[in-house]
Amino acid sequence: MKNIKLILGILTLLISGGSYGQSNYFYYYNGEKFFLELDTQNMAINTKENTTAFIEPYLSDNASLGTLTEDYTRGSVITVDELAKMNQNIKTYYFEIQYPQGLETSNYFALLNNFNTINAIVKASPSFKTSDGKKIGLSNNFYVKLRSEADVNLLYDTAKNYNLEILGYDQYMPLWFVVSCARTNDKNALEFANIFQESGLFESTEPAFIYHNLEASADPYFNNQWGLKNTGQYGAAYAGIDIKAEQAWGIATGTGIKTAIYDHGFEMNHPDLAANVFGTGYDAKTGTSPAQVRGPHGTPCAGITGAVQNNNLGISGVAPNTQLVSISINLLSSDTPIELARGFNWARTNGIDVISNSWGGYAPSNIITDAINNALTLGRGGKGCVVVFAAGNENNTNIRYPGNYFPNILVVGAMSPCGQRKSLSSCDGETTWGSCYGSQLDIMAPGVKMPTTDRQGSAGYDVSNYMQAFNGTSSACPVVAGVAALILSKNPNLTAVQVNNIIEQSAQKVRPDLYSYSTIGGRPNGTWHSEMGYGLVNAYQALLITPSPCVTNLTLTTNVTAPATDTRQASSSISASNTIGSGATGIYHAGETVILTNGFTAVNGAVFRSYIEGCSGNYVAKQGDEPVISYETIHNLPEKKAVLSDDKIQIVPNPNNGIFYINIKDMAEGTIQITNLIGATVYSNRFKKESEDLKIDIQDKADGIYIVRIVSGEQTLTTKIIKN
Repeated sequence: MKNIKLILGILTLLISGGSYGQSNYFYYYNGEKFFLELDTQNMAINTKENTTAFIEPYLSDNASLGTLTEDYTRGSVITVDELAKMNQNIKTYYFEIQYPQGLETSNYFALLNNFNTINAIVKASPSFKTSDGKKIGLSNNFYVKLRSEADVNLLYDTAKNYNLEILGYDQYMPLWFVVSCARTNDKNALEFANIFQESGLFESTEPAFIYHNLEASADPYFNNQWGLKNTGQYGAAYAGIDIKAEQAWGIATGTGIKTAIYDHGFEMNHPDLAANVFGTGYDAKTGTSPAQVRGPHGTPCAGITGAVQNNNLGISGVAPNTQLVSISINLLSSDTPIELARGFNWARTNGIDVISNSWGGYAPSNIITDAINNALTLGRGGKGCVVVFAAGNENNTNIRYPGNYFPNILVVGAMSPCGQRKSLSSCDGETTWGSCYGSQLDIMAPGVKMPTTDRQGSAGYDVSNYMQAFNGTSSACPVVAGVAALILSKNPNLTAVQVNNIIEQSAQKVRPDLYSYSTIGGRPNGTWHSEMGYGLVNAYQALLITPSPCVTNLTLTTNVTAPATDTRQASSSISASNTIGSGATGIYHAGETVILTNGFTAVNGAVFRSYIEGCSGNYVAKQGDEPVISYETIHNLPEKKAVLSDDKIQIVPNPNNGIFYINIKDMAEGTIQITNLIGATVYSNRFKKESEDLKIDIQDKADGIYIVRIVSGEQTLTTKIIKN
């Protein structure tokens, strides 16, 4: 029995005409109202106290308290003004008051109003449910996306009118700002977000919801796996520096992909691995099956890549549905080059997709080199096995062989929980080792204090089946192998090189305060740094830019919503009548035509690009490629904005020797552009007459295929020509 019970009767009058009396709850998503249901079983409390004791005297007997968690928003944004900088170290916390039986609506809002008079509470807000019953709490913050950087003063002026505080902007998305409201404001974050949206002054707004159970893993040690979900386990300021695993699992989990752990061999009967084990593996030392367990190193590596998820045991792997294959070798002594080569040869000829190698440092060997090269080029039916190697733990620039000999091997360095290269002085406190770095380093992954599977104790299943602090680039390497498995499970037709490109292009540029990423010759997949490579592997972004498998013809009707990047391919034609929402990207790549039919729309803030290139190689658009047609930030795109086809263009002769004529039908005036296959313009001019024969002379250009693009008003026509 609580000492003090809240008397509701005297408070019911507070809701009449108040901000909480509304009957419909919604926020704006992609410019449309997304409706919510009031959850009268929960209330969202934002407080400046690192305790819930202050609220207990005000609770009735049927109320309970949820877990108190710190809100790291203030410390994670880039501040703009002096007040925000001064307040950046202020800590706030979040918890929920739970009423299992639910409350009458009038009593619910009366309680909220009363809680908002308590000095320790920053904001008491309602909680909601989505249409499918998922619970979401409401913080005291909301997000505003500017139309351009020039609108920052407009945001400040608007916030001042409502006595709201601007905390700062997102480090990676500088147009997104966080705005905060306090209990003294007469509205909550949901209502303010809608007010800002409906003003028409800003690109987009939305409340900072508190989500529940977002693809979370039901594994006892998952909360310790900072590399998958960094909640500040080893430093609150660095919460969020992780591989974005939970988001990625909503797209792919590694199903159907065989990942070999080439190491000591792992315990295939381990309770957290057994369900994902494929076959009996291979022992490269003896050249026979099954694989053996030759030491303690392989089982931890296997767990990081592919431990079973949601089985109420231990941990979750990065690719929790991949098929794990054990390939064993001694590693510590007596291995010969031919034995080491056997493992790669066996993997290549036994359908392995990804080979994880948490070892290295041998003197270069031609036979090992040939075996790896064969895996890279001949594996997976000629698409190549993805081969991942640890960089080494010597804290120097000597990347280990064989990683330093193959540009198509993914070389992985280890990162600390604070987003640093693991070094003798990084924040983890381990002073005996550091991750190797230098010109051959490709990518970083979490690699210190990693919970994972361990060899089983002699007494059977107990806590000795796990270790809480597996370390080294040995623990970083299987993280990237797991991400490669996720990518291939979305599109198994990708080549090994394409998988590497996706991983490198999607990497997070963590800790720019420490590392100046820059453009480097020979590193075409984005900015790079000698200590961090392309950055921290990002499983979610990698999957967003992974194209779907190539088909002959493709008809698209499904809308694309933020933040997705929808990359589609067809060897012949793509026909699209869908909508690309604000903040989303559509990249459509066809061999012959892309037809945007009635209904196709790219709304304000969307990005749409179309390429005519064919997809036999499962093309992935790279930065700097010139699209055949590109519409960015298009608002209210009319029907038939663009029709890509060649039925209105006649080119004679085709093929040609560099001189040809173009006859254009049903187009009054416009421009003609001719580009080569890498997007460089070789000819550009205007035409004025309908059905005019245009003489084109590109005799001085190299032989090959060129793209002809005709633009007239709202219509674009594209076709290919051959110069020989």
